[in-house]
Amino acid sequence: MRLCIVLALVLVLASSAFALEKKAYQMKDDFGTEPLANPYDGALNYYYYVPCPTYAWFWSFYGWAPGEVIGHCFTLGDQGTGGNPVADPFLAQTLSRIRILDFAGYGVVYPGQFTVEFDVYCAEECCGAAVPVTHVWNSGPFETAGGWNYIEVNEGAVPPGVCLTVPCGEIDPLAGIGHSFVVTATMTGTDGVYPQWGFDNISTSIETGCPMHDYGCLPAVYPRYACGFGTPMVHSGYIGTFPFEYWPPQAFLDGRDTTPDGSMFGAIELAWRAYFINSGPTANEASSWGNIKSMYR
Repeated sequence: MRLCIVLALVLVLASSAFALEKKAYQMKDDFGTEPLANPYDGALNYYYYVPCPTYAWFWSFYGWAPGEVIGHCFTLGDQGTGGNPVADPFLAQTLSRIRILDFAGYGVVYPGQFTVEFDVYCAEECCGAAVPVTHVWNSGPFETAGGWNYIEVNEGAVPPGVCLTVPCGEIDPLAGIGHSFVVTATMTGTDGVYPQWGFDNISTSIETGCPMHDYGCLPAVYPRYACGFGTPMVHSGYIGTFPFEYWPPQAFLDGRDTTPDGSMFGAIELAWRAYFINSGPTANEASSWGNIKSMYR
């Protein structure tokens, strides 16, 4: 069964209009653009930053077809791998900014050709069987530049951002239910081959003798497996075309992993980060989250 799922994933990706290409890049985590002080109360990312000694290795994947969707699932309350404050799921957290990595940057050079649209959905859980159920935000057409790109969520609104506790339902502290949400990127340009999405890179770091720890000095576990293949889970992957064909997403394996089940280096995570503002406490109603879930059963 496990091998069948892996083979199905290979066929899915191979059936894309463009065969995916991959390339290893070495760079600093923030390209020197991350401000020392910012207005955010928390940030969350799952990708590993392995300094060797002052730079890290990343994978890029490109060769998309128009209409294809990739995504990344976040869960408030998770300890991220970037050493940032944890977004407390029992407070009203507003998603304010998303950071993504594109190694090509052709979107701003050829407007309309490699355009991407970002969307945010609420989800029951990152590794569950249910697809994202509540759409809460769309970026409109976005042209990515080379390096780190910052997407301001609901910019210009009053207040800006998306308060996830409202559309995603309140939390029942007795049930231990947290908030998960999915950020997707849909290739809406006329070509779609790019962006050249950045993922973390475990194999090159190991081969070059880098110490195996991430930027936040948390233990880096590898190989990482996708949902249903053991723990820890992977949050990034290929979702198919809209409406979503695959949930949980089909994971991408490390570019040097030649095993059928990812047992060499495992799956990789998109180099995406979500930023939050704590907008204050929220009432916890045990029934509200269940009410939302029942709408989609």
